[in-house]
Amino acid sequence: FTEVTTLAQEAWVKARQQADFRPFQPHLERIVEMRREYSEFFKPYTHVYDPQLDDFEPGMKTAEVQAIFDEVRPRQVALLKAIQSRPQVDDSFLQQEFPEKAQWDFGVEVITRFGYDWQKGRQDKSAHPFTTSFGVGDVRITTRVDTRRLGTALFGTMHECGHALYDLGLDPAYHRTPLRHGASMAVHESQSRMWENLVGRSLPFWKFFYKRLQEYFPSQLGNVPLEAFYKAINKVQPSFIRVEADEATYNLHIMLRLELEIALLEGSLEVKDLPAAWNEKFQSYLGLTPPNDALGVLQDIHWSSGYFGYFPTYALGNLVSAQLWEKIHADIPDLEGQIEKGEFGALLSWLRENVHRWGRLYEPQDLVEKITGSRITPQPYLRYLERKYGEIYVL
Repeated sequence: FTEVTTLAQEAWVKARQQADFRPFQPHLERIVEMRREYSEFFKPYTHVYDPQLDDFEPGMKTAEVQAIFDEVRPRQVALLKAIQSRPQVDDSFLQQEFPEKAQWDFGVEVITRFGYDWQKGRQDKSAHPFTTSFGVGDVRITTRVDTRRLGTALFGTMHECGHALYDLGLDPAYHRTPLRHGASMAVHESQSRMWENLVGRSLPFWKFFYKRLQEYFPSQLGNVPLEAFYKAINKVQPSFIRVEADEATYNLHIMLRLELEIALLEGSLEVKDLPAAWNEKFQSYLGLTPPNDALGVLQDIHWSSGYFGYFPTYALGNLVSAQLWEKIHADIPDLEGQIEKGEFGALLSWLRENVHRWGRLYEPQDLVEKITGSRITPQPYLRYLERKYGEIYVL
Protein backbone atom coordinates (compact mmCIF):
# COMPACT_ATOMS: atom_id res chain seq x y z
CA PHE A 1 0.00 0.00 0.00
CA THR A 2 2.88 2.36 0.75
CA GLU A 3 4.35 1.66 -2.66
CA VAL A 4 0.98 2.10 -4.40
CA THR A 5 0.24 5.42 -2.69
CA THR A 6 3.76 6.75 -3.25
CA LEU A 7 3.45 6.16 -6.99
CA ALA A 8 -0.11 7.49 -6.93
CA GLN A 9 0.94 10.78 -5.34
CA GLU A 10 3.51 11.33 -8.09
CA ALA A 11 0.87 10.51 -10.72
CA TRP A 12 -1.61 12.87 -9.02
CA VAL A 13 0.88 15.76 -9.13
CA LYS A 14 1.42 15.27 -12.87
CA ALA A 15 -2.27 14.74 -13.61
CA ARG A 16 -3.17 17.90 -11.71
CA GLN A 17 -0.56 19.89 -13.60
CA GLN A 18 -2.11 18.63 -16.84
CA ALA A 19 -5.67 19.12 -15.50
CA ASP A 20 -6.41 15.60 -16.77
CA PHE A 21 -7.77 12.81 -14.55
CA ARG A 22 -6.89 9.94 -16.90
CA PRO A 23 -3.19 9.47 -15.96
CA PHE A 24 -4.24 9.21 -12.31
CA GLN A 25 -7.17 6.85 -12.92
CA PRO A 26 -5.35 3.47 -12.81
CA HIS A 27 -3.58 4.47 -9.60
CA LEU A 28 -6.84 5.40 -7.90
CA GLU A 29 -8.45 2.18 -9.10
CA ARG A 30 -5.72 0.20 -7.32
CA ILE A 31 -6.11 2.32 -4.17
CA VAL A 32 -9.87 1.72 -4.10
CA GLU A 33 -9.26 -2.03 -4.44
CA MET A 34 -6.84 -1.95 -1.52
CA ARG A 35 -9.15 0.16 0.66
CA ARG A 36 -11.88 -2.42 0.12
CA GLU A 37 -9.39 -5.13 1.04
CA TYR A 38 -8.48 -3.16 4.17
CA SER A 39 -12.13 -3.03 5.26
CA GLU A 40 -12.31 -6.82 4.92
CA PHE A 41 -9.81 -7.14 7.78
CA PHE A 42 -12.43 -5.66 10.14
CA LYS A 43 -15.42 -7.85 9.39
CA PRO A 44 -18.08 -8.01 10.57
CA TYR A 45 -18.87 -4.38 9.87
CA THR A 46 -22.19 -2.66 9.27
CA HIS A 47 -20.90 -0.76 6.24
CA VAL A 48 -17.76 -1.14 4.12
CA TYR A 49 -16.89 2.51 4.90
CA ASP A 50 -16.98 2.01 8.70
CA PRO A 51 -13.36 0.79 9.08
CA GLN A 52 -12.13 3.73 6.96
CA LEU A 53 -13.98 6.25 9.12
CA ASP A 54 -12.91 4.58 12.35
CA ASP A 55 -9.25 5.31 11.60
CA PHE A 56 -9.96 9.04 11.94
CA GLU A 57 -13.11 9.15 14.09
CA PRO A 58 -12.94 6.24 16.54
CA GLY A 59 -16.37 4.80 17.23
CA MET A 60 -18.22 6.76 14.53
CA LYS A 61 -20.34 4.84 12.04
CA THR A 62 -21.09 5.68 8.42
CA ALA A 63 -24.83 5.78 9.14
CA GLU A 64 -24.27 8.36 11.91
CA VAL A 65 -22.31 10.67 9.63
CA GLN A 66 -24.82 10.28 6.80
CA ALA A 67 -27.71 11.11 9.16
CA ILE A 68 -25.90 14.22 10.40
CA PHE A 69 -25.07 15.40 6.88
CA ASP A 70 -28.62 14.69 5.68
CA GLU A 71 -29.79 17.31 8.21
CA VAL A 72 -27.13 19.83 7.24
CA ARG A 73 -27.25 19.62 3.45
CA PRO A 74 -30.73 20.99 2.64
CA ARG A 75 -30.41 23.89 5.08
CA GLN A 76 -26.96 24.88 3.84
CA VAL A 77 -28.11 24.73 0.22
CA ALA A 78 -31.18 26.81 1.12
CA LEU A 79 -29.01 29.33 2.99
CA LEU A 80 -26.66 29.62 0.01
CA LYS A 81 -29.55 30.26 -2.38
CA ALA A 82 -31.00 32.89 -0.03
CA ILE A 83 -27.64 34.66 0.18
CA GLN A 84 -27.25 34.61 -3.59
CA SER A 85 -30.60 36.39 -3.94
CA ARG A 86 -29.32 39.35 -1.90
CA PRO A 87 -26.95 42.20 -2.89
CA GLN A 88 -23.41 40.84 -2.74
CA VAL A 89 -20.69 42.00 -0.35
CA ASP A 90 -17.86 44.16 -1.72
CA ASP A 91 -14.46 42.72 -0.82
CA SER A 92 -12.45 44.43 -3.56
CA PHE A 93 -10.32 46.28 -1.01
CA LEU A 94 -8.94 42.94 0.15
CA GLN A 95 -7.55 42.29 -3.35
CA GLN A 96 -4.52 44.55 -3.18
CA GLU A 97 -0.91 44.41 -2.01
CA PHE A 98 -0.40 43.61 1.69
CA PRO A 99 3.33 43.39 2.51
CA GLU A 100 4.41 40.02 3.85
CA LYS A 101 6.21 41.18 7.01
CA ALA A 102 3.24 43.21 8.22
CA GLN A 103 0.90 40.25 7.65
CA TRP A 104 3.29 37.99 9.54
CA ASP A 105 3.77 40.37 12.47
CA PHE A 106 0.05 40.98 12.89
CA GLY A 107 -0.68 37.23 12.90
CA VAL A 108 2.01 36.69 15.53
CA GLU A 109 0.47 39.44 17.65
CA VAL A 110 -2.98 37.82 17.42
CA ILE A 111 -1.98 34.31 18.42
CA THR A 112 0.24 35.61 21.20
CA ARG A 113 -2.93 37.07 22.71
CA PHE A 114 -4.70 33.76 22.09
CA GLY A 115 -2.16 32.15 24.40
CA TYR A 116 0.32 30.46 22.06
CA ASP A 117 3.54 29.88 24.06
CA TRP A 118 6.57 30.93 22.01
CA GLN A 119 8.83 29.15 24.49
CA LYS A 120 7.19 25.90 23.37
CA GLY A 121 6.86 26.52 19.65
CA ARG A 122 7.54 28.68 16.61
CA GLN A 123 5.98 29.62 13.29
CA ASP A 124 7.53 29.09 9.87
CA LYS A 125 6.41 29.31 6.24
CA SER A 126 5.21 26.32 4.22
CA ALA A 127 3.40 25.63 0.96
CA HIS A 128 0.39 24.38 2.93
CA PRO A 129 -0.22 25.30 6.61
CA PHE A 130 0.22 22.52 9.17
CA THR A 131 1.00 21.90 12.84
CA THR A 132 3.57 19.41 14.06
CA SER A 133 4.32 18.22 17.57
CA PHE A 134 7.76 16.97 18.59
CA GLY A 135 6.91 16.49 22.25
CA VAL A 136 5.18 17.87 25.32
CA GLY A 137 6.93 21.23 25.10
CA ASP A 138 7.54 21.57 21.35
CA VAL A 139 4.53 22.19 19.12
CA ARG A 140 5.26 24.18 15.96
CA ILE A 141 3.02 25.78 13.36
CA THR A 142 3.40 26.98 9.79
CA THR A 143 1.48 29.34 7.54
CA ARG A 144 1.62 30.55 3.97
CA VAL A 145 1.55 34.18 2.87
CA ASP A 146 -0.13 35.62 -0.21
CA THR A 147 0.64 39.30 -0.54
CA ARG A 148 -2.52 39.77 -2.63
CA ARG A 149 -4.85 37.98 -0.21
CA LEU A 150 -4.85 39.30 3.35
CA GLY A 151 -6.82 36.42 4.83
CA THR A 152 -4.59 33.57 3.67
CA ALA A 153 -1.83 33.99 6.26
CA LEU A 154 -3.95 35.51 9.00
CA PHE A 155 -6.67 32.87 9.16
CA GLY A 156 -4.16 30.11 8.44
CA THR A 157 -2.11 31.26 11.44
CA MET A 158 -5.20 31.32 13.68
CA HIS A 159 -6.28 27.90 12.42
CA GLU A 160 -2.94 26.24 13.11
CA CYS A 161 -2.69 27.99 16.47
CA GLY A 162 -5.95 26.26 17.43
CA HIS A 163 -4.38 22.88 16.67
CA ALA A 164 -1.25 23.82 18.61
CA LEU A 165 -3.14 25.03 21.68
CA TYR A 166 -4.87 21.65 21.80
CA ASP A 167 -1.58 19.74 21.67
CA LEU A 168 0.00 22.04 24.25
CA GLY A 169 -2.97 21.53 26.57
CA LEU A 170 -2.81 17.73 26.77
CA ASP A 171 -2.29 16.29 30.23
CA PRO A 172 1.48 15.81 30.69
CA ALA A 173 0.73 12.57 32.55
CA TYR A 174 -0.23 11.06 29.18
CA HIS A 175 3.23 11.67 27.71
CA ARG A 176 4.64 8.55 26.03
CA THR A 177 1.24 6.82 26.14
CA PRO A 178 -1.38 6.25 23.41
CA LEU A 179 -3.58 8.85 25.16
CA ARG A 180 -1.25 11.74 24.31
CA HIS A 181 -3.12 12.76 21.18
CA GLY A 182 -6.32 14.60 20.34
CA ALA A 183 -9.55 12.63 20.70
CA SER A 184 -10.01 12.50 16.93
CA MET A 185 -9.47 14.46 13.75
CA ALA A 186 -12.90 16.11 14.10
CA VAL A 187 -12.30 17.21 17.69
CA HIS A 188 -8.89 18.55 16.67
CA GLU A 189 -10.48 20.36 13.73
CA SER A 190 -13.11 21.82 16.05
CA GLN A 191 -10.35 23.62 17.89
CA SER A 192 -8.71 25.09 14.81
CA ARG A 193 -12.03 26.11 13.23
CA MET A 194 -13.17 27.66 16.51
CA TRP A 195 -10.18 30.00 16.77
CA GLU A 196 -10.18 30.72 13.04
CA ASN A 197 -13.92 31.31 12.52
CA LEU A 198 -15.97 31.57 15.71
CA VAL A 199 -13.33 33.85 17.22
CA GLY A 200 -11.28 35.19 14.30
CA ARG A 201 -14.13 36.04 11.92
CA SER A 202 -16.42 37.43 14.62
CA LEU A 203 -17.42 41.05 15.04
CA PRO A 204 -16.33 41.24 18.72
CA PHE A 205 -12.83 40.11 17.72
CA TRP A 206 -12.50 42.83 15.12
CA LYS A 207 -13.92 45.50 17.40
CA PHE A 208 -10.69 44.99 19.35
CA PHE A 209 -8.20 44.18 16.57
CA TYR A 210 -9.34 46.24 13.59
CA LYS A 211 -7.71 49.52 14.59
CA ARG A 212 -4.48 47.60 15.11
CA LEU A 213 -4.78 46.03 11.65
CA GLN A 214 -5.35 49.49 10.17
CA GLU A 215 -2.10 50.62 11.80
CA TYR A 216 -0.29 47.80 9.98
CA PHE A 217 -1.99 48.66 6.66
CA PRO A 218 -2.97 52.35 6.76
CA SER A 219 -3.05 52.93 2.99
CA GLN A 220 -4.99 49.74 2.27
CA LEU A 221 -7.54 49.78 5.13
CA GLY A 222 -7.31 53.23 6.73
CA ASN A 223 -10.52 54.43 5.07
CA VAL A 224 -12.42 51.13 5.21
CA PRO A 225 -15.08 51.06 7.97
CA LEU A 226 -15.12 48.16 10.43
CA GLU A 227 -18.53 46.91 9.27
CA ALA A 228 -17.38 46.78 5.63
CA PHE A 229 -14.25 44.87 6.60
CA TYR A 230 -16.22 42.41 8.76
CA LYS A 231 -18.63 41.66 5.91
CA ALA A 232 -15.78 41.30 3.42
CA ILE A 233 -13.92 38.64 5.42
CA ASN A 234 -17.22 36.75 5.74
CA LYS A 235 -18.28 37.06 2.11
CA VAL A 236 -20.11 34.03 0.75
CA GLN A 237 -19.16 33.02 -2.77
CA PRO A 238 -19.24 29.46 -4.10
CA SER A 239 -15.82 28.48 -5.36
CA PHE A 240 -14.09 25.45 -6.81
CA ILE A 241 -11.35 25.07 -4.19
CA ARG A 242 -12.29 23.56 -0.83
CA VAL A 243 -9.51 25.12 1.24
CA GLU A 244 -10.55 28.60 0.13
CA ALA A 245 -14.28 28.05 0.76
CA ASP A 246 -16.24 30.31 3.11
CA GLU A 247 -18.14 29.01 6.13
CA ALA A 248 -21.50 28.88 4.34
CA THR A 249 -20.24 26.63 1.53
CA TYR A 250 -17.37 24.65 3.08
CA ASN A 251 -19.41 21.71 4.36
CA LEU A 252 -20.96 21.19 0.92
CA HIS A 253 -17.48 20.44 -0.44
CA ILE A 254 -17.04 17.78 2.23
CA MET A 255 -20.43 16.13 1.76
CA LEU A 256 -19.78 15.80 -1.96
CA ARG A 257 -16.52 13.98 -1.29
CA LEU A 258 -18.06 11.70 1.34
CA GLU A 259 -20.80 10.57 -1.02
CA LEU A 260 -18.28 9.82 -3.76
CA GLU A 261 -15.97 7.91 -1.39
CA ILE A 262 -18.85 5.73 -0.19
CA ALA A 263 -20.01 5.08 -3.76
CA LEU A 264 -16.48 4.07 -4.81
CA LEU A 265 -16.10 1.61 -1.94
CA GLU A 266 -19.61 0.20 -2.37
CA GLY A 267 -18.91 -0.31 -6.07
CA SER A 268 -21.89 1.78 -7.22
CA LEU A 269 -19.46 4.23 -8.84
CA GLU A 270 -16.48 3.25 -10.99
CA VAL A 271 -13.30 5.28 -10.81
CA LYS A 272 -13.45 6.08 -14.53
CA ASP A 273 -16.81 7.82 -13.96
CA LEU A 274 -15.57 9.87 -10.99
CA PRO A 275 -14.90 13.19 -12.83
CA ALA A 276 -18.41 13.27 -14.31
CA ALA A 277 -19.99 12.35 -10.97
CA TRP A 278 -17.93 15.05 -9.25
CA ASN A 279 -19.02 17.73 -11.72
CA GLU A 280 -22.67 16.71 -11.48
CA LYS A 281 -22.71 16.92 -7.68
CA PHE A 282 -20.73 20.15 -7.68
CA GLN A 283 -23.32 21.78 -9.94
CA SER A 284 -26.15 20.44 -7.77
CA TYR A 285 -24.67 21.61 -4.45
CA LEU A 286 -22.75 24.76 -5.34
CA GLY A 287 -24.17 25.86 -8.67
CA LEU A 288 -20.79 25.60 -10.41
CA THR A 289 -19.29 23.16 -12.91
CA PRO A 290 -15.49 22.84 -12.72
CA PRO A 291 -13.92 23.85 -16.06
CA ASN A 292 -11.25 21.14 -15.75
CA ASP A 293 -10.14 18.27 -13.52
CA ALA A 294 -7.53 20.35 -11.68
CA LEU A 295 -10.28 22.57 -10.28
CA GLY A 296 -12.50 19.56 -9.76
CA VAL A 297 -11.77 15.96 -8.94
CA LEU A 298 -7.98 16.37 -8.73
CA GLN A 299 -7.79 19.31 -6.33
CA ASP A 300 -7.12 17.34 -3.10
CA ILE A 301 -4.18 15.05 -2.42
CA HIS A 302 -6.08 12.83 0.05
CA TRP A 303 -7.21 10.09 -2.34
CA SER A 304 -3.74 9.66 -3.80
CA SER A 305 -2.55 9.08 -0.22
CA GLY A 306 -5.27 6.49 0.36
CA TYR A 307 -6.97 8.68 2.96
CA PHE A 308 -10.53 7.43 2.64
CA GLY A 309 -12.57 8.36 5.71
CA TYR A 310 -10.62 11.56 6.34
CA PHE A 311 -12.80 14.17 4.59
CA PRO A 312 -15.87 13.89 6.87
CA THR A 313 -13.77 14.98 9.84
CA TYR A 314 -13.45 18.49 8.41
CA ALA A 315 -17.20 19.08 8.42
CA LEU A 316 -17.71 17.25 11.71
CA GLY A 317 -15.10 19.57 13.21
CA ASN A 318 -17.21 22.57 12.17
CA LEU A 319 -20.27 21.05 13.84
CA VAL A 320 -18.41 20.23 17.06
CA SER A 321 -16.93 23.73 17.24
CA ALA A 322 -20.38 25.33 17.26
CA GLN A 323 -21.75 22.77 19.71
CA LEU A 324 -18.92 23.53 22.13
CA TRP A 325 -19.35 27.27 21.47
CA GLU A 326 -22.94 27.22 22.75
CA LYS A 327 -21.79 25.48 25.93
CA ILE A 328 -18.91 27.95 26.36
CA HIS A 329 -21.36 30.87 26.06
CA ALA A 330 -23.53 29.29 28.75
CA ASP A 331 -20.53 28.85 31.06
CA ILE A 332 -18.90 32.22 30.24
CA PRO A 333 -21.83 34.66 29.75
CA ASP A 334 -19.48 37.61 29.13
CA LEU A 335 -17.47 35.77 26.47
CA GLU A 336 -18.16 38.28 23.69
CA GLY A 337 -17.36 41.17 26.02
CA GLN A 338 -14.02 39.57 26.88
CA ILE A 339 -13.21 39.01 23.20
CA GLU A 340 -14.01 42.68 22.50
CA LYS A 341 -11.31 43.55 25.05
CA GLY A 342 -8.79 41.18 23.47
CA GLU A 343 -8.98 38.84 26.46
CA PHE A 344 -8.91 35.12 25.68
CA GLY A 345 -7.70 33.65 28.98
CA ALA A 346 -11.10 32.43 30.18
CA LEU A 347 -11.84 30.82 26.80
CA LEU A 348 -8.50 29.02 26.69
CA SER A 349 -8.87 27.88 30.31
CA TRP A 350 -12.32 26.45 29.53
CA LEU A 351 -10.94 24.55 26.54
CA ARG A 352 -7.99 23.29 28.57
CA GLU A 353 -10.27 21.98 31.31
CA ASN A 354 -13.05 20.52 29.19
CA VAL A 355 -11.39 19.44 25.94
CA HIS A 356 -7.60 19.55 25.76
CA ARG A 357 -6.45 17.80 28.92
CA TRP A 358 -8.38 14.60 28.24
CA GLY A 359 -6.32 13.69 25.18
CA ARG A 360 -7.57 10.42 23.73
CA LEU A 361 -9.15 9.15 26.93
CA TYR A 362 -12.64 9.37 25.41
CA GLU A 363 -13.93 8.56 21.95
CA PRO A 364 -15.15 11.70 20.16
CA GLN A 365 -18.87 11.10 20.55
CA ASP A 366 -18.41 10.33 24.25
CA LEU A 367 -16.24 13.42 24.80
CA VAL A 368 -18.74 15.73 23.10
CA GLU A 369 -21.60 14.21 25.09
CA LYS A 370 -19.60 14.52 28.32
CA ILE A 371 -19.06 18.24 27.67
CA THR A 372 -22.36 19.32 26.10
CA GLY A 373 -24.86 16.65 27.19
CA SER A 374 -25.43 15.56 23.59
CA ARG A 375 -23.66 13.53 20.96
CA ILE A 376 -22.55 15.37 17.83
CA THR A 377 -25.51 17.29 16.40
CA PRO A 378 -25.66 19.80 13.54
CA GLN A 379 -28.27 22.08 15.11
CA PRO A 380 -25.87 24.50 16.90
CA TYR A 381 -23.83 24.94 13.72
CA LEU A 382 -26.92 25.55 11.60
CA ARG A 383 -28.18 28.11 14.14
CA TYR A 384 -24.79 29.82 14.05
CA LEU A 385 -24.66 29.99 10.24
CA GLU A 386 -28.23 31.17 9.80
CA ARG A 387 -27.92 33.83 12.51
CA LYS A 388 -24.56 35.14 11.32
CA TYR A 389 -25.32 35.30 7.61
CA GLY A 390 -28.89 36.41 8.24
CA GLU A 391 -27.40 39.55 9.82
CA ILE A 392 -24.70 40.08 7.19
CA TYR A 393 -26.98 39.62 4.19
CA VAL A 394 -30.24 40.84 5.84
CA LEU A 395 -32.09 37.61 5.12
